[in-house]
Amino acid sequence: MSNDIQTFQSFVDAFLADYYEFYPSYASALGLHQYDGRLPDLSASALENRIRALRGWLARLEEIPSPLLTETGLPGIGLQSGLGEEPGVRAEARHWLDRQVLRYAIENELFQLDELRDWQRNPLFYLSMIDTSRYIKRNYAPLIERARGVIAQQRQTPAFLETARRNLSRVPRPFLNEVLPMLDGAIAYLQDELPAALATVDDAETQRAFAESNALALEAVKGFAAALRDLLPQAPPDFAIGEAYYRRMLSTGEALDVPLDRLLAVGEADLARNKARFEEAAARLAPGRPPAEVMRMIAREHPAPADLIPATRATLDELRDFVIARDLVSVPYDEMPIVAETPRFMRYAFAMIDWPGLFETVAKETYYYVTPPEADWPPEQVEEWMTKFDYHTLRDVSIHEAWPGHFLNYLHWKNTPSQVGRVFGSYAFVEGWAHYSEHMMLEQGYGSGDLKLLLGHLSEALLRDVRYICAIAMHTQDMTLEQATQRFMDDAYMERLPAYREALRGTYDPGYLNYTLGKLMLLKLRQDVQAEAGSSFSLKSFHDALLAYGAPPIPLLRQVLLRQPGREVL
Repeated sequence: MSNDIQTFQSFVDAFLADYYEFYPSYASALGLHQYDGRLPDLSASALENRIRALRGWLARLEEIPSPLLTETGLPGIGLQSGLGEEPGVRAEARHWLDRQVLRYAIENELFQLDELRDWQRNPLFYLSMIDTSRYIKRNYAPLIERARGVIAQQRQTPAFLETARRNLSRVPRPFLNEVLPMLDGAIAYLQDELPAALATVDDAETQRAFAESNALALEAVKGFAAALRDLLPQAPPDFAIGEAYYRRMLSTGEALDVPLDRLLAVGEADLARNKARFEEAAARLAPGRPPAEVMRMIAREHPAPADLIPATRATLDELRDFVIARDLVSVPYDEMPIVAETPRFMRYAFAMIDWPGLFETVAKETYYYVTPPEADWPPEQVEEWMTKFDYHTLRDVSIHEAWPGHFLNYLHWKNTPSQVGRVFGSYAFVEGWAHYSEHMMLEQGYGSGDLKLLLGHLSEALLRDVRYICAIAMHTQDMTLEQATQRFMDDAYMERLPAYREALRGTYDPGYLNYTLGKLMLLKLRQDVQAEAGSSFSLKSFHDALLAYGAPPIPLLRQVLLRQPGREVL
């Protein structure tokens, strides 16, 4: 190893140690349990110090030479050489990629803290850090040890949330409308689920300490919720981050430099293609019926609430068998996610995957959560909710969340030898791979031309297309929340309530265009790799190559996997 690479590795070690120290709750979630029980100092002064430190880290990184590779490309490194019998070339590619990923990660953190400043406007910046469920869900240590981590963290929660209250000086009203129900779920979790989970700890002193810390945390969360409710009458309606910040978000977060008008045109074109395919498939399935009515007809074909978990498990078995039988991508471990009901405090989504930290060495449980209707709902509300779990859409969602989507991505990701690659990931890669997987599975013959499955898949694609368009338009073109809601209704065939919920998410998650953006960038990358490889192209090798590096920004992967990456990423 050259001196410059050694210097860079020393820089990585020092930077990550500093990163973990500043964000101990994230380090703990990654599986670095020496950081258990700690919350960060996010006071305004600490954040300003962090901003200055990040500028220093960036300056130091730029001073480290990179003799092996140029900063603008990887001449001669493509799919064949980069993943063939040349480990030295692969090591060079990883070194270059680590440098780039780390540089973008530092720039993105600077953007988030110093420019966008979500710590002043978004309560969600704080909520994930006070979550104690990671101590309960995974059995990485005896329960009494994990309980002590809960206690230590809860004792810091009142001061942490008081800091959050002081910082949150300009919270838009849509953010409050989204976060307050989440806080109600967090309160219910502290009142009921967490005490039940720790009830078997057979130690009187630990139980006493937990009762005390849980009461402190519960009152702090209730007080935080009350303070946010008090902000509602005067909260400004404006949520848009503006064109300049939107471009910076994509540049620092996704290494993407494409004009917004070009991005918007790409999204509208993908929506038009998928809508035409949806209407054609609906006409074939039910001639003469409007597309929205055909989708409602399919939605009625769902399991009973009590059968939701078994039906989902059976779907996962079928999907895994197809992936292996068609040899679409390597399956490095004989593992399956645990299908379970979504915990009450996490019930802001119909379905989600929850994997262990990428440095976790003991606990391997990955949960695939599906959210059933509440027991006290009237029958008509139960039926409306279950229409999101029709058998056909459930298969597509399970591709996205598990096979070969997020879960298989995780199985590969935890194998990457790069520390940088395990800590930092691209939103567009993670969600783009999962959404690309839906497209690819049907393309490779899954479902054997089942029109209902195709419509379920296309309904999800239309949803992601409208997210893409509304994310850009709401934050850079003055699209209102009501106008966005209408687009979900008109173009994704959604009912008003779920359409509004989707539009609301776009106010505080301007990056939710990344599902479609990532899918389209991966399809373009596959097309370009196939053109270079010609008759030697292997879909499995391409997928393995993508997943071998973790989840870096896709434009950077073009430099690694293509001999002539070019400038066009879409």
